[in-house]
Parts: sequence; C-alpha cells; structure tokens
Amino acid sequence: MSRDRDSTDHRTGADDAREADLLRLRRLSQAALPPEPEEAAWHAVLARVHASIEGQTGPRRSPRPLWGIVGLTAAAGILAAILARSLWTTSGPLPTPAPRAEEPLPVVEAGDVTIVSMDARDVAALVVGELPVAGELVFARPEDIRVIRCERCPHSGRLARLEPGEEVPMFVSAANVESPDGEPDN
Repeated sequence: MSRDRDSTDHRTGADDAREADLLRLRRLSQAALPPEPEEAAWHAVLARVHASIEGQTGPRRSPRPLWGIVGLTAAAGILAAILARSLWTTSGPLPTPAPRAEEPLPVVEAGDVTIVSMDARDVAALVVGELPVAGELVFARPEDIRVIRCERCPHSGRLARLEPGEEVPMFVSAANVESPDGEPDN
C-alpha cells in the first residue's frame, strides 16, 4: 500500500524539517549561479576551436610503425635471451645415465609361444611363434583309416562309428536325446 506524502494525516515533524531544508537549499543554489557569459566571450571560444582545427595541416599518423618497432624490439630481446642461455649454464661434464637393469619391454621368443588356432587372414600380423599347421593341410582319405578296436563310452554307453564320406571320413557318436516322457532315448 502506497503512502501519499502530501496528505497531512501521515506527515511527521521530520518530513516538515526535510522539506524546509530542501527549500532553503534551492534558494541558495539559485542565488549562487554564475553570471551568463557575454556574447563576445562565446565568439572568442569558438574562434579558438576553429583555429586549432585549421592548425592540423598534415594527416594524422598511424600508430602501426610504433607497434612494429615495439614488436621487433621484443623479438630481438627474446632471441638474445635464447642465444645467451649457453652463457648462464654451468660448463661441467654432463652426468652419464645409469645402465638399465633389464629391457623396458621384454619380448618372448618363438619357442615360448604356442598358437592353437588362428584366422587365416591374420597370418600377416604374426610376429612370434609358428603356425599350428605349416604348409598345406591334407585330410586322411577313407582308405588311410583302419579301425582297430571300438568300445562303448563308460559314462554314456554310446558307441562311435566310422562313416565313410566322399570327401572327409567322419567319426560319429550318437547323441543322448530325451523323449517327451523325460526318459533318455538311445
């Protein structure tokens, strides 16, 4: 809610004293105003302004040459400090580095690596080790295989059999499949 300063029911004695001080200050400032200069004084000031403008005959100089000189001086100082650096250092012998106790990155030898399987496209990346099969891989032909003895597995009781194929002979063992009743089906 706003207060109306001019209403008499809200005014206090402090407000009256403040208003009296402002009126007295206004009268003092109006009494102390300097006199207005005469017309001749204004013409004299204007003439001096025109004279100073006409006195500038040459074009104004650009600060670029000054900045160029400052930049070249700074570059020369930096170059001198770099070249004089050798004078500031001591001229004693340089310390020899301590011998290393072991190689920083020991590498395994070919005999330490056994490659079990590898993609044929990665052979070019092989650095250490021998390929599992060097050269061409030749499969056994059916006439190269002779079954000497075949026994049942002691755990599952399944019997492996040799099925000759046209390309590669396969050893096949029957899988233990559960019937819908939940009993194993052989």
